[in-house]
Amino acid sequence: MRGVFVNLQVDACLCARESLCRECVSSCPVDIFTRAEGSTARVVPENEDECILCGICVDRCPVEAVSLVKLY
Repeated sequence: MRGVFVNLQVDACLCARESLCRECVSSCPVDIFTRAEGSTARVVPENEDECILCGICVDRCPVEAVSLVKLY
């Protein structure tokens, strides 16, 4: 059983505004995000519990598509 203490989400509609952006993917120190060519960024579910709550993904997203909610 894994302990998840954070809820990370990417708003696909907002993310789609910056079709070439990969800020969340490149800035995350624990590889929680992925973005395939032609799609929006998404959270890799099996990596979500590795989040260190640094908030870099939220700060670096130019369209404010990433949200991070602490669950504790």
